[in-house]
Amino acid sequence: MRFFISVVSVLLALTTIAANAEPVAGLYQVREELVSQESAVRDAGLQQAFVTLMQRLTGQADAAQSAKLAEYRADPQALISRYGYEGNTLIVNFDPQSVQAAVRKANLPLWGSNRPAVLTWWMLNDVEGLRLVTDGQASAPILHSAGQYYGVPVRIPLGDLDEQLLVSADALTDSQPIRDTAERYTADAVLLVQQVSADAALQAQWQLWLGDEQQQGQVSADSQEALARAVLAQVNQRLAQRFAIKPGAGESFEVRVAGVNLERFVLLERLLEPFAAQLQEVTEDYAQWRVRSTAEQLRAQMTLAHVQEKPLPEPQLTESTDGSQAPLAVTPSVNAADANTQLLYFSW
Repeated sequence: MRFFISVVSVLLALTTIAANAEPVAGLYQVREELVSQESAVRDAGLQQAFVTLMQRLTGQADAAQSAKLAEYRADPQALISRYGYEGNTLIVNFDPQSVQAAVRKANLPLWGSNRPAVLTWWMLNDVEGLRLVTDGQASAPILHSAGQYYGVPVRIPLGDLDEQLLVSADALTDSQPIRDTAERYTADAVLLVQQVSADAALQAQWQLWLGDEQQQGQVSADSQEALARAVLAQVNQRLAQRFAIKPGAGESFEVRVAGVNLERFVLLERLLEPFAAQLQEVTEDYAQWRVRSTAEQLRAQMTLAHVQEKPLPEPQLTESTDGSQAPLAVTPSVNAADANTQLLYFSW
């Protein structure tokens, strides 16, 4: 097993995983639009970047208000590796290790970089009629930017003829046909948004589907950019409730996964990393890790690998030389010394 682990450690940085969940690029970089580059404006921009990053990593809009983060809220430069400008856009790069240590010290949940890909069906209903924002349109970068701002990997449909036929005012009440398009885009979740104009404001109703679980909300704003950010901020919060890990919370679990090849092993290592998973065993039939979490969060994370939770298989019997029946392979059980450790079994 040591040889196997050493090989995997080298390949972790080299292997591209063909999975829906994707690492969020630039998770610790925040871009804030400022009115100028004056020092007072810059300092306020750095503070806002810290507030944004805290929600991006924890899913809590008020995370930066934690008393244990007060010194960083006032002056976050101890957590910043560098910052600069593109025009009046302040680009702030935070140091991941320093930020993670601060979040854990504040006893806040932490959401890792591997996040569910969200297929975003954003439908506009205004004087131009009902239409879909599709990849390549002028509005598409606004949605991608809002997703990046809150750490949500956004995918936008191509909008071919078949997809255009799915656009209707009843999409939120009859969502199944649209949800079925997730497979085409290898998405983990589907976000449906209906946007309308009301007086001088824009309003949006949204539904988020993760499997068969639905969440919903509504927001209003005075611009397309602000509306997109308001929707993705709420999506960030709802997804983080399932995927952000609070340090030390939960119970002890053994997670056993059957049908693991090298590519799948690398994927699982990445998905289980937020739980500080410890590899326990690798055999021809399965790999097993020890983690501390809640069963709900573990199951949610494992859905990103598209494995199925199953009952632990029964030992197979074979006939011995004396004609008696004996187990061919006894499935190892959890260490008896760890009576409080539960075993979850998954398989491709």
